[in-house]
Amino acid sequence: MDTLCRLKPLLPGLSPAVLRGIHWSEISGTTHCQCWSTLLSDLKPAHRAMLHRALQEALASNSRNFTVQLQCLLPFVPLRELIEVLDRETFLRDMSLYRDLPWSPQQRKCVVEELRQRPEEDLDGISPWFAAELPVSLIESLSNTSLTAIRAHIQQHFVDFLKLPRHKQMALAEKAITVLGTSQGLAEGELRGASVDLLGPLLPFLDRDTLGLVDRGALGLRLDELRGYCLPWDTLKDMAALLTGRDLLGEASAWTVGDVELVGRLLFTLSPKQINSIPLVVLSADTVEEVLAGQWRWENSDVGQACVSQCVDQQGQRERIHSLIRGVVRAQSRRRKVPVPSCGDIRGTFPSAWTANQLSRMAGEELRQCVEVIGQDASLSHEQRRALWVKLRQAYSPVRGLRPEQVLGLGCLVTELGERELQDTNLTDLGVLAYLGALTDWSPKKMRAAVVGVMRKRKLKVEQLGTVEVASLGHLLCGLTLSEISRLDPYNLSMAALFLRELALPCSEQQMEALTARLSSPQAFGPVSTWGPEVFTEIGTLAAGLEDMVLSALVQEQVEGLIPEAIALIPPTKMAVVFSAVQLSWLNVEQAWMVTEKQWAELNSGQRHALGLAQYEGDVLLEHRGRNVAPATRSADSLTVCLLSLCCMLWQLS
Repeated sequence: MDTLCRLKPLLPGLSPAVLRGIHWSEISGTTHCQCWSTLLSDLKPAHRAMLHRALQEALASNSRNFTVQLQCLLPFVPLRELIEVLDRETFLRDMSLYRDLPWSPQQRKCVVEELRQRPEEDLDGISPWFAAELPVSLIESLSNTSLTAIRAHIQQHFVDFLKLPRHKQMALAEKAITVLGTSQGLAEGELRGASVDLLGPLLPFLDRDTLGLVDRGALGLRLDELRGYCLPWDTLKDMAALLTGRDLLGEASAWTVGDVELVGRLLFTLSPKQINSIPLVVLSADTVEEVLAGQWRWENSDVGQACVSQCVDQQGQRERIHSLIRGVVRAQSRRRKVPVPSCGDIRGTFPSAWTANQLSRMAGEELRQCVEVIGQDASLSHEQRRALWVKLRQAYSPVRGLRPEQVLGLGCLVTELGERELQDTNLTDLGVLAYLGALTDWSPKKMRAAVVGVMRKRKLKVEQLGTVEVASLGHLLCGLTLSEISRLDPYNLSMAALFLRELALPCSEQQMEALTARLSSPQAFGPVSTWGPEVFTEIGTLAAGLEDMVLSALVQEQVEGLIPEAIALIPPTKMAVVFSAVQLSWLNVEQAWMVTEKQWAELNSGQRHALGLAQYEGDVLLEHRGRNVAPATRSADSLTVCLLSLCCMLWQLS
């Protein structure tokens, strides 16, 4: 097991047969559990399902201590299974174990509601990590001692800070100014070097007006530190204004090679238009590669990974990167009419930076050397992928003879195989199937072809698909017909739900409803009316497929169990019809902020007001403080929101 833990980065490439063949030693103590917790948290859903089953078998055969099983598995045990194995006697015997486990957001919510009803309670005694997650209105009442402890906790656990709602991050950053004794500088209209040093990585999370008070000279001397900070998507424009100000580096159109090297990955705070304005002579291939390498190194750090997933507009980031790379392509095109990339060019930039025409003109040998690099670029367009597969098809024919490692090497290019090719290709290896099930660029017809090919070659009926097989199909579940979905084993589907809960399945509304119908059968979780919040949390994004009448009948406890990602996947017109203003007011902050612009546009004024209160934890004033992080489309009805907020305030004062 120790060897397996050290091989964690390679596990996605191991086949299930290898995992099943490993000799499992005695599992005991916390060391192995910590290793397994990391594995089960970080791997893709299908691989988590495979490893979970393997670990279960090891624990069942080698360990008599059920407490050890709980320590290793409890956060990852499918709810349907936990209900079967956990009885009252076991729970009481291991009470201390449950006491020390992380609380769910719904449990954090219970404590907060209790604190709201007891305003006389002294909050200085609560732990810093819990205090940091309190509503802003309660944070305002904390003493400087508590705020200092929160700041210390944030510095040591900045990844946890990045998971907080944006308005709460801003509030804590503003509070840090008072705690750190920098309020005098703020009163004087400037935040100098000492204040910038004390704020550290909290600096980019300040309100726009406060950020504008940072001394440019002091900031210029600290660009090296700033390159390591997380820059939220809504602060990029403000950071770009600081960098391109006359008192720092000036307009990007006048930047030199030295300026680009100095800012490094901070260049991506600029808009695509500003990046395009940088002189072509400045953007040599070496300079661009250095900037990209700095960005990739940062993205692979703990803070970088958390920042990318929580605080970055990834589409906007791709546009900025493409703008930078296009500078190299444009510079080369001045020397050659139609530059054709070499494998070295592909490795040094992004495959998707080159047009479909340029990629199709690559020399065959150069292209084959770079297949695995190209196949991992998820931002390739359909036209680019199609052009590449047409070029590669002859080298990979016949497709029925492709080995699993060749299929994995093709990566996202597999989505461009024809329907007949997908049926002929051997995709039965669970490792290959798990990889393909994680891809998102399938057309409905090709998903169907892939599923048909897998089922025929494995000689399986839909009813025979086990938990691991269902989890491995991932997005390809949407290749099943409604009739086939209705024949899925409900118990195995309920077991696999834990591993599918994070996926945004590209299924039709009817397919999603068919999946949730299976989950509400007696062999799974039973009727939806009997579900507690834990079931909604367990099935994750699948809850977006519940029928209209079912969603409209949800009570507060059930709504609180919906994961934020499920909220975002509910069709806009469906959300407006099924969720009343009262139900929207039940959403927690994380849920409320996941409502999309299209969903917001379908809501009426009462629903929007209720959602606004949920976003700002009931504080109608917070929406008008500092930077507006709400979607731009919401401004169209701002007068209505303001009037409703005023009415609410007057009602509270009466």
